[in-house]
Amino acid sequence: MSGRNFSLTNHLSDFVDREVVSGRHQNASEVVREALRRYEDELAAEKASLAVIERIAAEGISAIENGDFTVVDGKDASQALLERLNARAIARKIHASGPKYG
Repeated sequence: MSGRNFSLTNHLSDFVDREVVSGRHQNASEVVREALRRYEDELAAEKASLAVIERIAAEGISAIENGDFTVVDGKDASQALLERLNARAIARKIHASGPKYG
């Protein structure tokens, strides 16, 4: 394990001290390691979310380019589309859950 030397703001230094005093961590290094592990996990989750958004956007662009879209004009049309989508979602949920046998 390599040593590192870094500076913290007073606010972060106080936070590290409070975490050690609370007994959650034995020392400042543990606090920093946990913080970095959490940050790394957060970055990985962000990257995965962006990949999903990019895939969905690409699918949407492709659908538009292929003319596979619905123009919704006005409140009534919006409501009708919402009702159709809700009905499809309910049908998929019922289909996915299958028959219930006691």
